[in-house]
Amino acid sequence: MHLTSLIVLSLVPFVLADDWDDFTNNLATDLAPLITLFGERLTKQFLSESISLVDNVIFALSPLGVLTTVVSLIRVCGGSSLRAFVGRAQEGPAEAESELLSCVSESTAELFNDSGISRVFGRPKVLEIVAWENEDSISGERSVEYGTLLDAITKGAWSIKGTDRSLEDWCQIPNLSLNKGIKRRNEVWFICTVVLGTALQIGVIVYAMITVFIFPSDFKKDGKAVPSYAFPFFIIGSAFLFIGMFSSAIIIERSSKEYSIEPTKPSKLYWLQPGNQNVGDQVFGAFVAVEEGMNSTMTKNLQYIKSVRDQNFKVQDLSIYLTVLSTMFGFIIQFIGLRALHASVILASLGATLLMSILRTCLRTERMAPDEDKLKNDREITSHKNQELDYFAFYLEDVRCFGLISSPLDTPDNSSLTGTGNTEASLAKRLIETRARLAQLTSCSEDGLSVAWEGMPIRIIAYSLARTIEATMDLMSSWGIDFGKSFEFPLAFECKSVSTKSVTPSRTTYIINLVRCGDALRWWINPNELEAILGLWTWSLYKSKKEWRRPLSRLVGLDEAQAEKETTYLYFCKWIYRQTEARMVSLTTIDSSRRLFGLESNGLAHGRDILVVKRENDLETMAAQDIYIRLLHNVFSQLTELGGDVDMSVGLQGTYVAVNTRINELVHCFEGCNLGSREDALLCIVPALEHNHILPSLAADFISLRNRTDKFVQNNDWAQAFRLVEWICQRSVGVEFEFSVYEFGNLCRRALLTNDKVAQLEGFKYVTNLLDSDPRTSFLKSRKVNLSQSQVNQQWWDTFSKQLGWMAWNISINRPGMDWVQLNLDSINLDHDLASPSGASHGTEETMAGVRAMQEWLTLDHLDFERGTTDTSDVLCYSWARQRGFNALLYMFLVRLIELGGECPPLIQYAFTIAAKCHSGWGVQVLQRRQADIETLNANRFSALMEAVVLEDLGAVQTLLANGANPNGNDRVRDKRPLILAAMKGYLDIVKLLLLSYDATLEVTDSVGLSALYWAVSENQVETARFLLSHGADINRGVDGSTPLHSAITGVITENQMEMIHLVLEQGANVNPADETSNLPLMRAAISSKADLVRLLLSKGADAHAKDDEGLTALDWARRCDCEETAAILEDAMDH
Repeated sequence: MHLTSLIVLSLVPFVLADDWDDFTNNLATDLAPLITLFGERLTKQFLSESISLVDNVIFALSPLGVLTTVVSLIRVCGGSSLRAFVGRAQEGPAEAESELLSCVSESTAELFNDSGISRVFGRPKVLEIVAWENEDSISGERSVEYGTLLDAITKGAWSIKGTDRSLEDWCQIPNLSLNKGIKRRNEVWFICTVVLGTALQIGVIVYAMITVFIFPSDFKKDGKAVPSYAFPFFIIGSAFLFIGMFSSAIIIERSSKEYSIEPTKPSKLYWLQPGNQNVGDQVFGAFVAVEEGMNSTMTKNLQYIKSVRDQNFKVQDLSIYLTVLSTMFGFIIQFIGLRALHASVILASLGATLLMSILRTCLRTERMAPDEDKLKNDREITSHKNQELDYFAFYLEDVRCFGLISSPLDTPDNSSLTGTGNTEASLAKRLIETRARLAQLTSCSEDGLSVAWEGMPIRIIAYSLARTIEATMDLMSSWGIDFGKSFEFPLAFECKSVSTKSVTPSRTTYIINLVRCGDALRWWINPNELEAILGLWTWSLYKSKKEWRRPLSRLVGLDEAQAEKETTYLYFCKWIYRQTEARMVSLTTIDSSRRLFGLESNGLAHGRDILVVKRENDLETMAAQDIYIRLLHNVFSQLTELGGDVDMSVGLQGTYVAVNTRINELVHCFEGCNLGSREDALLCIVPALEHNHILPSLAADFISLRNRTDKFVQNNDWAQAFRLVEWICQRSVGVEFEFSVYEFGNLCRRALLTNDKVAQLEGFKYVTNLLDSDPRTSFLKSRKVNLSQSQVNQQWWDTFSKQLGWMAWNISINRPGMDWVQLNLDSINLDHDLASPSGASHGTEETMAGVRAMQEWLTLDHLDFERGTTDTSDVLCYSWARQRGFNALLYMFLVRLIELGGECPPLIQYAFTIAAKCHSGWGVQVLQRRQADIETLNANRFSALMEAVVLEDLGAVQTLLANGANPNGNDRVRDKRPLILAAMKGYLDIVKLLLLSYDATLEVTDSVGLSALYWAVSENQVETARFLLSHGADINRGVDGSTPLHSAITGVITENQMEMIHLVLEQGANVNPADETSNLPLMRAAISSKADLVRLLLSKGADAHAKDDEGLTALDWARRCDCEETAAILEDAMDH
């Protein structure tokens, strides 16, 4: 350094003044004054920790590190020229701040470094938390609130003396050294040090005065009297040196500004530092420190010193120059004076300097103890996934363990989960809220932190989960599902305190809320809550076992009972399986009451009880997926069906996979938000759908699959067609399985009926396979899955195989060239006779007629087949098969009618009619599953419902209406409305059924515009008319002025139906309605010679004076028609 060189050169002449021997003999005394120049580390340390005027005085007394002080002053406050003079021209302010000032700033911060504190550049991650105690003024209940120092000051928990700066400007970055790194002694010690330092400084001067003025002969210099300039130089130099060092210290100290902050409420102060922070070439570990009262209690006896760079502090260049000159001048003059004084004075000065250095050091030797780090025992666990926040939340709330439990899935009353003690029950809630608050404080700068703790695995997966949940809710809302403006789902937790004596953890329920916000009403969930739950849960698991870092497996299902079922494996293979096969493991591997995943089995566990799938996900991902499953369970519980289109797609290696458009959309949300793979998504979504009984059905008779099968058949690829249908049968259960097997049998029938030998061979191969066993049996054996299977209904399978064999046998005997089929069927002892009358309601001849009809429908080609649709044998055929439980034959019979209906549409109506006549809702459903229209008309333009009404078949009508037939009929044939037909015929039971059970339109009209009531009156159906009127039918509704009253009068005239006319009039019918010729009911009665009818009408208010278009009254018409009796009645009425 230039300054060092200059000082050394200035001293050379004095060294050369003596001969070499004197210099060697007096080496210690000659070099002793130079020690004052050095002591760089001690000087910088004291300067960086000086925060008061007393500190500056202590620093200037018997100083050490003069050269360092001058350079430090120039570095902190000097201009560019001065900095260039000391070789610091390119140095930024952060470097000087880091080494010399006590403050922190935008470019300088402090970090815990094991048991010490390091000053670093930049903005590392350190969270400073204040906890304070609040007391409710009404109830007196106490609670703890957490926040930053800024929060505490803003809310009045801590106080600070007036400041001219915005709190946000200086409250953001923690001061660790002043508040935790250094145990600052009582102010008395500093005063004592000042006194002692002053005494030492004065003592050295007094001693020098004694050697010069009192005992000069005893303290000679090289045998001569001390030069006269020595003492004055020493005094003047010491004064200037003190002034320069004191000024330098003041300027450096006032470059930063200190604030003293104290609590007004009992408080604690925490610092949390995450691990694995790379600053320069150094990696800083995790650290947790606390300032608190005795016995870890909250206290008001705390003080926080905040030191920040004072941007308003400006020093004139002249002041800097004068201070530097004063310091250097003082040192040089002092050095010259000391050099001329007796050696003992030099040693005394050196002793004072060394003693003051020791005192300055002792004032701050009490530093942070090695055991201050509360995290040191768990540092390895926290560093695994950067879970310092989770550890800290456990530490704050004194929690031993925390976990999610799956009780809400099966517990209707979630309140039953809450622990008996309010304190224990609320522990989990407080823990989550505390951790969520920590997440909030480390996620944004609004609450006092400008550096967010991004990159933590827990935070990344929590944000992925939040986005997935929001996207899922947005998607389902777009489907038209109304969740309202908010939605909530419960999560049950168990939590145990460190201090509790109870062995069993307390349980409570925490509600997660979603809300719609913004102009677009998008769903939003608090990601901090999710981060809290995920972090606490996974931290508790990691802390309990290191094995949780191993590969994990996911349960197939939402509980152990579901994972044990054969049906679960079948829907897994149908909907989920892509690459990873499910396998059976011990029940002890996964505790489904707490989580739906567990440690990957090491192969040593005994038992093969539940179905799991190995996943390559971390623990936090599996936990996030568990929470997503619980959301889906709550959302799906509000649906009656999922909707969407169902189909199959070709997966890897040419395998089939069931797909649904809405499931695919949910999967895209899952994948797009990085919550896992497609297979992970399906493992979450499909079991939740199945648990809520809304997993879409996919059977072999679905139109999408039938189209695929038909395409294969058209291409003569029968093998692929059979493989497709077999794939569905192997993976189906319940109704899906039954219809798939029926479709399988029907495909066999189609193959056997072709003239293609290859197709016949393929069809017969699968016939023999089906006769041998359920296709699922061989499938499960091939997969080596040993489930506790729900036993196949052997009776059902025996019945099906008997029907299939009978169908194949009859094809072999009715189709030419099929002898080889017959021979092979004979070899397996097939039962050829299904016509046994046992249990049949028809006589033997009727039974045989039905059997023959079934044989003809199923075994003959339609080109060779001619039959009228009125043949009763078809009803006998259906009735026989239905009563014997031959559903497979019925299915193929109905399918055959639909196939032929493509060329002859009335056969579709015929099929519905047969099923309805036999009161077979199942048969109607079979037709509808194959997209047959229940409103199809026959040649006479009657639908099945219309025909059933005409035949007064109440059971048939009810069967058709129950399966979706329109109770108002078909608009194409308005004259045959079911209600009108029933009203005309007086089928009151059918009228009641249509109106009361199926909400038929009461005022439905025919092509003319006449209602059911009009026709009931017209046909003199009194009870039917009375029922219609009692349910609000319009008594005056008609066409062209002709009302039901006109129709009733016509009935009286022709058939003397007086009961109907009384009913109509009692119901308040208008007695003076005019038809299109202004003809009134009274006029019709007048010419009918029905005197009683005329009297009745007149008594009800009929107008005897009314005239028609010709100007004639009822009396005129009576006279014209020579009806003397009615004319007399009318004449008398007109006179009165």
